[in-house]
Amino acid sequence: MAFQTFHNGINLGGWLSQYEVPAGQPLTDASLKSHFDSFITEKDIRQIAAWGFDHIRLPVNGYLLYDETARKLNESPLASIKKCIGWCQTHHLNMILDLHDFRGNVYGAMDTPMPLLTEHPLQEHFLAAWSALSEQLKAHGNKNDSKGGIVIAFELLNEVSDASHYLWNRLYKSAVKAIREIDSTRMILVGSNCQNSVAYLNQLDLINDPAVFYNFHYYEPQVFTHQKAHFSEEMKDYDQTVTYPGDISGFRTYLKSHPEYLMKYQLTAEESTHDRKLMEKLLKNAIDFVRYSGCSLYCGEYGVIDLAPPAEAVKWIQDLLSILDANQIGHALWNYKALDFGLLDLNGDIVSEELLYFMIENNR
Repeated sequence: MAFQTFHNGINLGGWLSQYEVPAGQPLTDASLKSHFDSFITEKDIRQIAAWGFDHIRLPVNGYLLYDETARKLNESPLASIKKCIGWCQTHHLNMILDLHDFRGNVYGAMDTPMPLLTEHPLQEHFLAAWSALSEQLKAHGNKNDSKGGIVIAFELLNEVSDASHYLWNRLYKSAVKAIREIDSTRMILVGSNCQNSVAYLNQLDLINDPAVFYNFHYYEPQVFTHQKAHFSEEMKDYDQTVTYPGDISGFRTYLKSHPEYLMKYQLTAEESTHDRKLMEKLLKNAIDFVRYSGCSLYCGEYGVIDLAPPAEAVKWIQDLLSILDANQIGHALWNYKALDFGLLDLNGDIVSEELLYFMIENNR
């Protein structure tokens, strides 16, 4: 069911998560309110549906959503979520509600276990947040939902880092249990370790629940998908235009002289060429997961930075989607608007006509 329900999607990053840059600096109550009211509107949801996407992935920052002191959800972001649900119902788009961050979560913490996985009070808040969301949304988005006929899945946490390699399995099962005490049929999405790495899917401790499915992200090789990224010291330093298919031996040489980055690029650090053959090699773990686990799998993020040559980005995405579709793995493009990967820029203008045309044709 997951592939049919969440086949061709797109992320709404930058609205209720990663809003610091789009909202403008300095952040004030007024600038944040203006951002939350205007960055995504029903017009955007209508456009996404018209382009042929069948679902959105909605990232929401836990710091924004959940008040630890009051132990409850904050009204304003919850209202935005419910408003978006209404738009999706009107325009027949399913939704994945992604908790994109939470206190105690440390991105990339693969050297030592992060606080969310080791400190009981933080885990209590995490579970309480999901219980509260389950109460608020239990009347919306289940399989037999009569209020718009859409499906809403809960994604427990974005891009987990678990240095222990087993604590995330424990916490995610507790979260599923907390949701199931309130909502017995909700679809729930669980990500793999090491920032949703495809190489860590085999570390997931699978649960006997037909409404639970699993998630990875795919941006390999990042020297192509994140080339010249301003938010990456090594990509700014390397500063090379990379094509697809193409030669990445120069980055392999760069990593040998910058070993501090080897862990981050472990999947492709020894590769000299990237092409469909390498993509198939790296995705073998995903294909084996689908083949042998009996569980549904989903690629919650993929994309190419807007600094890459547009024609090369289209070729990379075309190969990726053909592999995912052949193995019934649903997917969501990162990103709809801004954040360096958007189909649209911050002003709502199309970034790459070539990429948009391909996505529309692929969605037919």
